[in-house]
Amino acid sequence: SSGINAEWPLRPGSHDGEFSQLEEEFEEIRNILALIPEKFFQLERTIDLMELESTNGSTVHADVVKFRQKFAGKIFNLVEDLFGIEANLRELYQEQPAEEDQETDEESNETEEPCGTWRLGMNMNPTDGKIMEYTNDGWSGSSSIGNSSQALAADYLDQDVWNHDAANYIAIVRHHDDNVVLAVKTFKIIYDQGYSLSEMFNSNNPEFYRKVVGRLVQDEKLSSATVIYDPIFSVGGDLAINWGFDNNGVRMVMTDGYLEASVTDSYSTRGLGAHYWCNPVAGTVSQSSYAMEISSTSSYSSYPKAIGTDYGSYGNYHSYTSSYGQYAIYVSEDASSFPQPGTRLDVEMELC
Repeated sequence: SSGINAEWPLRPGSHDGEFSQLEEEFEEIRNILALIPEKFFQLERTIDLMELESTNGSTVHADVVKFRQKFAGKIFNLVEDLFGIEANLRELYQEQPAEEDQETDEESNETEEPCGTWRLGMNMNPTDGKIMEYTNDGWSGSSSIGNSSQALAADYLDQDVWNHDAANYIAIVRHHDDNVVLAVKTFKIIYDQGYSLSEMFNSNNPEFYRKVVGRLVQDEKLSSATVIYDPIFSVGGDLAINWGFDNNGVRMVMTDGYLEASVTDSYSTRGLGAHYWCNPVAGTVSQSSYAMEISSTSSYSSYPKAIGTDYGSYGNYHSYTSSYGQYAIYVSEDASSFPQPGTRLDVEMELC
């Protein structure tokens, strides 16, 4: 027992200090849990640097990767459980609604099916001649990109959505020029709800630097969709963002990919919005010719190859494929799944 002589149910104003302390303690535990997967990424890289070429060395590395992948999933379950406990505590702490209100709510729940809305925050066309790379101002929401008439045809960013919409769920959607969904992955944000994408991708916000932020809740694609070397749809795991490592950075990556330790200078981490010679903490360019809108997962041990034609002029950069289509990033406050592959996209999608 904590020794708190609590009223039941808890009322606003009673035990404010204890309740605030509970919230702080829950947040501290969640932050500790969120750091654990990164420690395993560093461990994997340390083993790589030891250059263990023997069979036993390779086995050790594979075992660590397997353990990290399995363990990370359990951590996200624990984080979600903590959010659930916190929500229940908040409910107990609030005034209980009057019986009439409870009856009205129950009737409403019986007759209405909740709907969710998805809004387009960004579209990435890796063949439109512009490079939506790590240091582009759009990621922090400080500038709009493109225009609404070409929202699903070229690089595009809607400042209103990016800066103001609560991104409790994020969907990465691959589509062709006909705007039909080829593949989709949806992620539930594991941090406190209500953050906007500009808050998550703002280089001045250390809270989201090199962070695993979203748990995979939907992974679907058309059978005809090619995914080999696609940094999002050929790789498993969850969503990590702002993955900076030495003087390199990738904005959106999958955790089962090759994620570099923070002090390693290499080209091995691949994903959406990449730059391989920049200041990833400040979000500034060191050498513009090393930019790449979408880096493929081919050739981890050598220079990255792009998906599409939008990449810098560095002589060792090449295109793996002319294009897999475009990548749209949608956000929702309450919809936990995105419309199915084969659906035609719009800037706003309703799901009931």
